[in-house]
Amino acid sequence: MVCYFFFLQSGTVLAEIGGKTYLIKEHELVVIPAGQVFTIKYFEQAQGYMGGFSTAFISGTSENAIAKYDFLRIWGSPKIELGEEAFSRQIPLFDRIYQEYTSPHPNLDIIRAYLAVILTEADVIYRNTIKEVTSHNNSICNRFLDELFSHTGNLNLPVAEYAQKLGITPNHLNKVVKAYTGKSPSVWIEEAIIIQAKMLLKGTSLPLSEVAAKIGIMDQSYFSRKFRQHEGMTPSEYRQLKND
Repeated sequence: MVCYFFFLQSGTVLAEIGGKTYLIKEHELVVIPAGQVFTIKYFEQAQGYMGGFSTAFISGTSENAIAKYDFLRIWGSPKIELGEEAFSRQIPLFDRIYQEYTSPHPNLDIIRAYLAVILTEADVIYRNTIKEVTSHNNSICNRFLDELFSHTGNLNLPVAEYAQKLGITPNHLNKVVKAYTGKSPSVWIEEAIIIQAKMLLKGTSLPLSEVAAKIGIMDQSYFSRKFRQHEGMTPSEYRQLKND
């Protein structure tokens, strides 16, 4: 699985990431989580760095290394406003990675070390940006999103069942998630189902009925209707588009 990044030193890039449009500008770093779909819609006088790295590369010998970065979870915000000071600190880090990568004999340990510094500082900024007054509510929201985006399998469960897993009432889960993210749990559930379906359509050759079953939808026609509502095309058309 590969994460992609944009680090803009000047200009602008308009990108669609996970169905949302982001205008990326100077002093901003965007890291797109592994498995997230993105397209570049427009760019103007964009200078900086764009690239990618596998989750296995950054993890090295530690399986949990990548998991500590909140913004690299598929539900995290991909865009981080670094601010002028942090931006200035990261320029030489990206320069050094590029120099090492393009050298005749690149040292991957050096690249991994500089990349870890970039990601760690970005994660600190991200965590400070999303701080809320009540950390308990943050924890509930994060645990709910983890249930959706950190597991594969049947996600098509009632909100009440997710609330039961978290040991809270459905009303409280609705209130916390809506306040924290601006979207209700039911909307998140539907979006997670579509994201997982897209990954299965892109990464496997499973029949549509099996794709639907894996995400908890037993009615293939219902699955096709819901997919078309979100993506503007049928699952078959999406798979064909991605394979062309």
